[in-house]
Amino acid sequence: MFTSKSIFLLLSVVILLAIAWNTDITMVYIFFVVGFVMFLLSFIHLQFNIPDVSITRDVQDTVYEDDIINVKMTIHNRRRLPLYFFELLDMFPGGPPEEQNTSLFILSLGPKEDKKISYIANCYKRGVWKMGPTTVVSQDALGFFKTKKVLKVFSEILVYPNLFRIFSFPQMASGSVSWMGVETAKISGDSHEFYGVREYQRGDSMSRIHWFSSARHNKLIVKQFERNAVQEATIVLDLKKGHDIGSGKDTTLEYTVKIAGSIARYLLNERVLVQMVGYGKEAVMLHFGRGDSHMYSILEYLAKVQADGDFTLSQALEEVSFITPPRSTLITVMLDNDTDSLSSLVQFKVKGVKLIVIVLATSTFGHMSEEEYLDIDAAKRFDESLANLEAIVYRVSKGDDLEKKFETA
Repeated sequence: MFTSKSIFLLLSVVILLAIAWNTDITMVYIFFVVGFVMFLLSFIHLQFNIPDVSITRDVQDTVYEDDIINVKMTIHNRRRLPLYFFELLDMFPGGPPEEQNTSLFILSLGPKEDKKISYIANCYKRGVWKMGPTTVVSQDALGFFKTKKVLKVFSEILVYPNLFRIFSFPQMASGSVSWMGVETAKISGDSHEFYGVREYQRGDSMSRIHWFSSARHNKLIVKQFERNAVQEATIVLDLKKGHDIGSGKDTTLEYTVKIAGSIARYLLNERVLVQMVGYGKEAVMLHFGRGDSHMYSILEYLAKVQADGDFTLSQALEEVSFITPPRSTLITVMLDNDTDSLSSLVQFKVKGVKLIVIVLATSTFGHMSEEEYLDIDAAKRFDESLANLEAIVYRVSKGDDLEKKFETA
């Protein structure tokens, strides 16, 4: 409640009183009385002007990085007395570092009055952010006393990563499987066409029975389907704790998220079946899907994901090998000093899986210890291993124009 000004005034009053008491000088008594009255009146004024308000906030709950959002607030004066000149501090941790506290001044608020105010906020970084709390700050007319009251008014905002446009990307591998009456694999968004009929076999689904043909032949006949040629892509994220190099928005994880999301959007627009896998603190598998709903599931996951896992990318790839179909495509973003993951990619090549690898130049994202850098020979072996895998490789450094990096397949 006390400010530096009020403490100075109080000390001055005490000193004046001591001097007046010992010298009995009338002018000093006058100064003491003036100072004491100012101190007392300022304190009383503050007590009458302490805001008793309630606040509601209206803001959209999903946005993209770098979006500007309009925050609308309604302030209600609960008192039967007017309020004058107080400040609201609204916190938004998802804003730029220098703009995470917004200051709003209210000149007056009548008894039981509602006042609507608004301001804009910049959604600086992806994530799930809680806007709030709101701090109400008031002071007396002379600024000798100040009071703060924290109102626990929160609004959750999900900030999706800001994606970039991909104009061209390598062709995905294609696979085709026949389904004879029984659907052996369920893939969201997949398509299959009627192929013909055949006699019922044990294990066939009853939903496949062709009743008209069964009645005509006096035996059970089932419909036979052929699965269309499909393109399937599995995107694997490196979420090992400690593999997030850099600071702010210029980290290897932020680049990984942006690249993975942009590739997923491009492939879904091309009607490719996409699944995304990450082994963070919790293992998350977004199984094969298509369409806008699947894209929003990916965006929601990418908005929240953190490099907090115990699995290395190599271990993650070992697990992913069990759910990656043959003759499909595997896409992963890896660090250029992660030599262990190269051996884990071999099994995919053996299964006929096409490999697309985005390699991040770790040295451009921040300082690393000497043992983390690859020497010239190790870097050469790293490149040779990728070449032996016949992988399509994109190399990305901090500050690169990502749209230009993916201009050509």
